[in-house]
Amino acid sequence: MTVNIKDEKTGESDKYTIVGSAEAKPSEKKLSNESPVGKALLGHKRGDTVDVSLPSGKKRKLKITKIDVA
Repeated sequence: MTVNIKDEKTGESDKYTIVGSAEAKPSEKKLSNESPVGKALLGHKRGDTVDVSLPSGKKRKLKITKIDVA
């Protein structure tokens, strides 16, 4: 699945593909379904805002703007 998000704090938009851990390549915006961002996005729908706790201790609020299911 491909998810378009907008960071609520910075206003920056991004697009991630959520994949299994074996296919994950963060440099190519392919995030594992077991990563903090991947876990947070799963099970949500367009328009939802999710809180993500990063390994660095920072928190991000991401709004889902679009979801494409392959």
